[in-house]
Amino acid sequence: MCRSFRISRLSVSLPVRGVLAGTALFASGSWAVAAPRGHGAAASKALPWSVPACMKMVGEDPSGALDYAQDALHAGVGWQARHCRALAQLETGDEESAATDLESLARLPAGRADGPTALDQAMLAREAADAWLALGQAARAQNCAEYGLTRQKQDQGLVIVLARALLAQNQIAHARDVLAGFFVDAPQPTSQGYVLLATAERRMGQVGPALEHVSKALALDPLNPEALLEHGIISEQQGHAAKARQDWQQVLELAPDSHEADLARQDLAVMAADPDAP
Repeated sequence: MCRSFRISRLSVSLPVRGVLAGTALFASGSWAVAAPRGHGAAASKALPWSVPACMKMVGEDPSGALDYAQDALHAGVGWQARHCRALAQLETGDEESAATDLESLARLPAGRADGPTALDQAMLAREAADAWLALGQAARAQNCAEYGLTRQKQDQGLVIVLARALLAQNQIAHARDVLAGFFVDAPQPTSQGYVLLATAERRMGQVGPALEHVSKALALDPLNPEALLEHGIISEQQGHAAKARQDWQQVLELAPDSHEADLARQDLAVMAADPDAP
């Protein structure tokens, strides 16, 4: 449900803006709620509650989505309205409220007819973990991700955010073990997962395995800026400065405004200042 992850050499951060990309859409109800306030002629009409409509509004008009979801909650709509409200809060910059509410939703007691399923709980836990990680609260992100995996063991997104939280806490071997263990049985490992595994291995001094796994990431997604950044770091450590420079230049071309580009610029500057660099 979240945007692409960002990997740095020293820390792991995660943007939570635009989180709707992978959101599951639930069955809509038939409740009528007030239209979002202050949005022209449509504001004078009552809109039927619809989860897809609320989710769409988060991406297009997050402030309106807050009003829409809040009115639905006042009308007695259940957890889906809280979920949409939390996503709108992420978009409007209230990450802490959103993270708290997402975590609370993920931990609702199981078995209620009107509550989230185990699959829903895993998704909510993943979103909460993403939000806590973006706020720099890696331990809380780890706790959410671990809980989510009790609801859906094979959720690769949860495994990835758990590994990110562990890396952010310098629990590097634990992150490596979580990823490597998951990939044994994972039907379709992602490029993101391989990049994270390579990062963990490199930080442990296991450059050979790291190169193998970042190469697998690039085979799956040759234009992945995170993978190219990591490949450049590994290449530099192996003494292949020209290859590292090529990788980092490609990061700048593909994603010039990204966090990865910032790191690539730093590495290129360091390389340029080194009189011994080829």
